[in-house]
Parts: sequence; C-alpha cells; structure tokens
Amino acid sequence: MDPPEGTPLWVRAVADPAFREALIGDPLRALADAGDVIASPAQVEQLEGMDLQERFELVTGVVREVHWRGGQARFGAVGSDGRLGGAGPGTFPA
Repeated sequence: MDPPEGTPLWVRAVADPAFREALIGDPLRALADAGDVIASPAQVEQLEGMDLQERFELVTGVVREVHWRGGQARFGAVGSDGRLGGAGPGTFPA
C-alpha cells in the first residue's frame, strides 16, 4: 500500500502554527489554502460542526497531547513532582 499523497491533517496542525490558527478560525478555508493536507470527510464534518471555542479546544488539545507524548518518549515518564523524567513516586524531597 502506498503512503498517502500529502500531509495528514493532524500532522500539519501540530507542525504548523499558522495552519493551526487558520484551522481553528475557518476549517474549510484553511484546508483549501493548505493544498497538500489530507483530511477525511468525517474530520471536515466534525470541525465544521463545532463552534469556534470547541474547535480551539479540540485542536489545541490534540497539539498538547502530541507534545506531551513526545516529551515522555524522549525524556521518560512524568514524575510525581510533575516534571518529565522527574523524581518517581514517593521521592519528593523532605
């Protein structure tokens, strides 16, 4: 199976802050202007069916989750002190 021709919607939203902002503001225009972005009809329908605040929460939530998981993959789990690669459970300073 050949890889898709273009950039998946969420990859572009995470990597390109200008596209992300445009996607929140007007999904159809953002997709039309982007050209090479691949989005399923269901993704487009979901984004179009949301109001501005809902889109903001969804898009920024996806971006936050991707960065969070990337940080954990690179630096280790979140310690009980709230830092990536931080102290493990029960190791708070006295």
